[in-house]
Amino acid sequence: MKRAHGPVWVIYRGFVVLLSILPLPLARLLMAGVFRLLGPFISGANERMERSLKVAFPFRDREWRKARRYRTWSNLGRSVAESVKTRAVQRSLDTSVSARMEPELSAMRDDPRGWLLLLGHLGAWEVVIQLAPRFGRPVMGIFRPLANPLIERDLQKSRALAGVEMVSTEDPLLVRRALRHLRAGGMLALLVDQRWGEGEALELFEQPALCTLSPGLFQMMGEARVSTLLCRRIGSDRCEVVLESLPFKTSDEGDDWRERGRSIMRSYNRRLEDFVKVYPDDWYWMQDRWKP
Repeated sequence: MKRAHGPVWVIYRGFVVLLSILPLPLARLLMAGVFRLLGPFISGANERMERSLKVAFPFRDREWRKARRYRTWSNLGRSVAESVKTRAVQRSLDTSVSARMEPELSAMRDDPRGWLLLLGHLGAWEVVIQLAPRFGRPVMGIFRPLANPLIERDLQKSRALAGVEMVSTEDPLLVRRALRHLRAGGMLALLVDQRWGEGEALELFEQPALCTLSPGLFQMMGEARVSTLLCRRIGSDRCEVVLESLPFKTSDEGDDWRERGRSIMRSYNRRLEDFVKVYPDDWYWMQDRWKP
């Protein structure tokens, strides 16, 4: 643990205490304001966002991209509040979330196989994570730990309160645990819009982006159904989620998990592109997806 992690965690805990006494709408408003105020001064993150926006929206001007960055910071602040106020989010799900789930939800409930659910950092993604246990399957989520282990520990506690079992990408038993979960009929949730440590360059917004092929392994070895869950915010306190089946190609001859992973991720990337083009303010990303 780095020396700076302790002071940063103390500041974080101070916000946690403050958020705990505020109603959820005010907590969202406060953190959106804090991140909108401070975020533009974090040069590295803003440079990465700017590069991403230039790739995804090459014909938009500088002022348009600047406005998107401000809204991204606001969205991150709201998501931080939602990750802290787990119980309040749980109580508000019935009134704050509009859901378009059919026919995929009914098809999933009639399918005894495990369920591979592909997610992205879109809209109110922390609300989506807390919504997943309502689908009627035990949920396991795979996460890449934050640089600050103290904040990561608190974050995973909040997800556990929502009924989600979280497994780190650094867990040596990750694949074994995930496959056991799928084969038992559980749901495995993956945030696949990240730049993973290993993967393959696949086209995203007409540029090669490093993508994980792990969905191919989990789908093939776990014989799992594959779906996507996309989310956009409606105002400051509501969101809409859309559950859909994700089609992908398989081959009867010579098909292996890597090829299946390419097919799944190409299909996911097309869906991500379509979403981001319509709802750019709901796209949160600060990593160099297109870095060689």
